[in-house]
Amino acid sequence: MLTTCFLHVRILRAIRFLYLPFALKSCSIAETHVYLMTKPITKIGLIQTAPLPGDFSNNLRAIVQGYRDCLDHGAEVVVASAAALCGLEPQSLVNRRSFISQAQQALQTLASELSSAPLFLAAYTLTVSDDELYVGIAGEDDEEEDPWMANDRRIVLTPYLLEKDSITELSNGETLELQGMRFYIDTTDDEALPDGTPDFIVRLPGTPWYGGSARDEEEARSWEANMEGCHLICCRPVGTAGGNIYGGGSAVYSAAGKTLQRLPFFEVASKVVDITRPALARHLPEEAGLMSLALQRGIRDSVRNNGFTGACLNLDHPHSALLGALCVEALGTANVSGVSFTPGNKLAEQLGIQVYTPDTTALNQAATAALGGEESRHLQERLQTALALTHAEARGMMLCSPLCRRELMLGEFCTYGMSGGQLAPLGNLYDVDIFLLCEHLGEKYPQLFGSLTEPPHGVTNRIIHELADCNTAPSVLLNKEKNYLFKENDVRLIQRKILASALKRAQLPVILHVDPKDEQLKFPISHRLND
Repeated sequence: MLTTCFLHVRILRAIRFLYLPFALKSCSIAETHVYLMTKPITKIGLIQTAPLPGDFSNNLRAIVQGYRDCLDHGAEVVVASAAALCGLEPQSLVNRRSFISQAQQALQTLASELSSAPLFLAAYTLTVSDDELYVGIAGEDDEEEDPWMANDRRIVLTPYLLEKDSITELSNGETLELQGMRFYIDTTDDEALPDGTPDFIVRLPGTPWYGGSARDEEEARSWEANMEGCHLICCRPVGTAGGNIYGGGSAVYSAAGKTLQRLPFFEVASKVVDITRPALARHLPEEAGLMSLALQRGIRDSVRNNGFTGACLNLDHPHSALLGALCVEALGTANVSGVSFTPGNKLAEQLGIQVYTPDTTALNQAATAALGGEESRHLQERLQTALALTHAEARGMMLCSPLCRRELMLGEFCTYGMSGGQLAPLGNLYDVDIFLLCEHLGEKYPQLFGSLTEPPHGVTNRIIHELADCNTAPSVLLNKEKNYLFKENDVRLIQRKILASALKRAQLPVILHVDPKDEQLKFPISHRLND
């Protein structure tokens, strides 16, 4: 009799798996859940947010909204960008113990809001070199913390797997199994391949955008996915913090290294990618277009995150047309104002913005009477900047400096003159970059730029790039065996100007960084040029 019962059970199981669509209708909810959870994952949700440092409530709200959007479109696994919960570059906040407790509470709240799809994200955690001696107590205020102890701390980006009411802290470079598939998680941009062959590589880097990074990442991620023969997910944040611009452009790559889907650059977005569909031909935007979008994002975030109502700029500089076009694209004409001290300046009319034209005749005469000659010109420029700052502050606007990289490095500006303001959007651009941006925006604003000519100062820009960005010693540039085409007089003159203007650069406004981390200026650079 017992043998007959076992035989009937085996027959029923065979019938159930042969007629699975019909069996699912009659089986229990638990059995249906087991079946659905073990089927291959084919729909990946991407959440690309613009998190603010320490703004856990708004950051959490943005993640939950993106998660629900992905869930509505059938996502089986969702990936959020790095620092989506804690915010970009929260270095100024991590010395407070309350930061860690708030981060943990936000993770728990986020886990309670989840549904069936697991969520991958990365959050900043605080580590102390000697954990046994200096363990922070969650919830205590850290205003009077020992400075030595605070300097002993550092922040790291830690990946997490969140499921319904469950939080799993992962190690960087860890491989875990989820719903029968293997996921390799990493928070760096390194091209380190995992041991074995996972089904998915998930990268959550927190590095900023720079010119050419989109193409570099496309090549690196495509090569990595093709070499491992698995799908690759790279999710990046959007926003501006500390002068660094984060560009987004999150993407999913096929096992053959083809781009299946890419989210927009410099925009908040969420998308569900079906990895079973064939890859389409997706071309990256041109570099000038990406640079324009990056600067617009940096201007918009800098204005809004610091509580300004708009941007104000001096219209009498050669780069004012480009800066004005970028501000108008980022903020709209109603939120941009100009100041001009030159009669007949038509730039504000061409941009469609309001202009303030004070009468400075009496100030110029007073400056000439006080100093006389060429020295009065510098005093006049400082007085004009003071008027522009007064005009901007009275309207709650951020004053933007139009200076470029060459002018800043050679000291071709007056202290408290054209360098005055709260932001220098073009401070990282050489003349060739400005030329390409003007050419790109000239299609939309032909009346601003007219007929463009080749950018000047080509050799000067190259020497500055070698000395300041690439950390090349002047003696190397003068080595005839290297076949450099730089004259010794040019190199030595630029070297002296960079050294002499070091203190002037110490009082510059915030500069938007659009170059790689290893090429960003490290002050003071004077000691590196004394060879």
